Amino acid sequence: MIGVHRETIKSIILFVLVVSSAILTYMVWSYQPEFSQIDTSIESTSNTGQGEPLPFDSVMRAYQLIWVDGENARGTIEEEAVVGVREFLDGTRIRDINVYNNMNRLNPTVKEDGSEEFLIVDYPSEMPAKSLFQILGFEYEETLPDYKFDRIVVDIASPQVVFYMLNESLDRVAVAKTDIESDYLLSIVNDYEGSFEDYTGIITNQQTANNKTAIYGPDAPGEVSVMRFLSTQISIDNMNDILFMEDDVSVSQNENVYVYEAENGLATYNTDTYNYVYTNLNESLSSERDPHRTIQRSFNFLNSHIGLAPEHILFDYEEEGNQSTYRYTLNGYAVFSDEIATTVTTKYGSNALFEYERPLLYINAQVPSEEAEELARLEDVRYEIALNDELDLQKVSKITIGYNMRFSEEQTELNLVNFTPEWYVKYDGEWLRYNEGGLH
Repeated sequence: MIGVHRETIKSIILFVLVVSSAILTYMVWSYQPEFSQIDTSIESTSNTGQGEPLPFDSVMRAYQLIWVDGENARGTIEEEAVVGVREFLDGTRIRDINVYNNMNRLNPTVKEDGSEEFLIVDYPSEMPAKSLFQILGFEYEETLPDYKFDRIVVDIASPQVVFYMLNESLDRVAVAKTDIESDYLLSIVNDYEGSFEDYTGIITNQQTANNKTAIYGPDAPGEVSVMRFLSTQISIDNMNDILFMEDDVSVSQNENVYVYEAENGLATYNTDTYNYVYTNLNESLSSERDPHRTIQRSFNFLNSHIGLAPEHILFDYEEEGNQSTYRYTLNGYAVFSDEIATTVTTKYGSNALFEYERPLLYINAQVPSEEAEELARLEDVRYEIALNDELDLQKVSKITIGYNMRFSEEQTELNLVNFTPEWYVKYDGEWLRYNEGGLH
């Protein structure tokens, strides 16, 4: 009797287990999780390590264009406008050009109502006039003077356009008379009117005391978006293979710096800053002082090695070391960093490249971000610098908005990089970040 009950109980337990298993199986197969909706879209963008060869006019371009009409000043950094206007100048004929060792010749035409109307084209540092005329496709009969400039004042109130090319010290001006009809150029500028915003001209010293030599920037930029990107590292081995070619390379390490040595070359790589520097041991710095020719040589080297992206601009040229510096830009703003290398630099020797320096970190995808940074008014930046006892306002030659590139504080295996908008000041020849009245 007991055995019969025991079998009955076993059958009931087995039945319950079978039914439970069937119910659990159904729940697993029919389960649909409820996820809250998260924006995970990633927007592709070009990177600094790969791409196609670029035309020279892609990298030699101004960083801002200002339109002064009487008492009103408006400006833009949008590449479409800055580059778009100049594309209509191809084939322009230079009727006359002269260089003067004072600024008295800087006298754009005054209109009948007593006002002036001119454009200002600003470059980040002095550039050779020959390089400018090459990208503009200008035609001229006489030998072009060996002249460097960082600003062009374009007189559009006279019947034909006149270029006034100013050097950075604001003590020389080259006057170039053209065959461009001013009305024609003005009609081109009008096509881009929607990209212009209110700009202010500020005075920092005696040389910047008028509306043609003042330092211009956005009057009240307000909130500017913080950009966020994923980053990727360029292969060190690939860089070494390209530059050392068939040489046998030995490697050593000193803390965060790797050193690669061969018979004909030497390279270092800093794992903290992602900065890579290659030196050609068969070359030495040249005594040649032809900036236009040297810039062309360095550009040709970088182009043949796909060393530049369309977002790079020729940011600086130092004649003393035949050094060309290209800086990455984002949305028209130059990119700086206190912790990551951000420029591609070359030094050219007598017959070939002497030194090549570049970051081995590039951005390859944008991550959505709703952050923004409130920027001070330009006049407030000038005022705070003037109040700082450790700074000399007279040493300020340019002020612009740029991006500060830093790794995200919320760092993950994705290597997120933030681009935060900041004011940047060219102070005593060096670009520094403005922060709470000081420069860093």
